[in-house]
Amino acid sequence: MGFIEASISYFQKGGVVMYPLLLCSLAAIMIGIERFIYYHNADSGEEFAENLMQLLDEKKWDDAYVLAVNSKGEAAKVAKAAMDRGMEKPERIETFASNYAERALDRLEQYLPYLGVIIMLSPILGLLGTITGMISSFNALDLRSSNPLAVTAGIGEALITTVFGLCISVVAICIHTYFGQKLKRMTIDIEESTNAIIDATGERWR
Repeated sequence: MGFIEASISYFQKGGVVMYPLLLCSLAAIMIGIERFIYYHNADSGEEFAENLMQLLDEKKWDDAYVLAVNSKGEAAKVAKAAMDRGMEKPERIETFASNYAERALDRLEQYLPYLGVIIMLSPILGLLGTITGMISSFNALDLRSSNPLAVTAGIGEALITTVFGLCISVVAICIHTYFGQKLKRMTIDIEESTNAIIDATGERWR
């Protein structure tokens, strides 16, 4: 209980700006949890793309289709959707696969821009809290004779909001970087799978 009470006390000392900072921290955590679960289900894995390309290179179209059907993730969904149209002309499959892949990438990138906003907004809110805290301190200079602690309270508000804003930004940067790397790898898997299917379809029509 001591830690909780101390946290509440520091939060209250931070002033009004602590409330939007709290919303930013909760939003960053919620986005991180949601994206972690989604990416776990949407990741087909590097092995899927490698195995798919190998099977298509060996002209084992049926085996590649079975692999896509039995695998999870966005890359497998894109591959299956494109291979379902395998008897169409390569140009139409290329257009369809590209559009399907773009929609998959949009789903993967969802909510990540909000993390970027939190990264930039949190230090600014912390700076705003610093300014309001210093204003409170300067206003309290006229009252220092009757209430000498008023000046230190304003300085404390300024420091608390600054630290809290920076901590939120640091955490959000770590979350954004982690998911950015995951997104980059999954994008490569989707592109490699799509290109392999387009090339294999072109060879079937020759």
